[in-house]
Amino acid sequence: MSSEAEIAQMLDAWAAAVRAHDLEAAVRGRSLDIVMFDVPAPLQSRGIDAYRDTWTLFFGDPGSRRFELRETHIVAGEDVAWVRAVLLCTMDDAPVGRLTMGLRRIEGHWVVEHEHHSFPMAMGSPGT
Repeated sequence: MSSEAEIAQMLDAWAAAVRAHDLEAAVRGRSLDIVMFDVPAPLQSRGIDAYRDTWTLFFGDPGSRRFELRETHIVAGEDVAWVRAVLLCTMDDAPVGRLTMGLRRIEGHWVVEHEHHSFPMAMGSPGT
């Protein structure tokens, strides 16, 4: 199986875990030293415990059962890869979020070292 296919399977399992609110499966495949930039406070999480805590907050939202990746693009080298995707986590089909990940292959397994969630927003006119 190609590295891209391995990572795609990993992403599918992760999204399914988030939809199921399965915390242990949602944090699987993450580095103990993961750094995540997120939309809600604290905006930046460092380490697996802080990463786990962000999902506890997300799972508390009753509308958080939708979590789909679209337009996923994976580029993988021998030991380093990155992913970008559009993230849907609302009930309509508007692509509301963006996801970027950096991964490393460690002892034959892909591990997410960096994860970045963002949401586009319209900026006001200069001076407003």
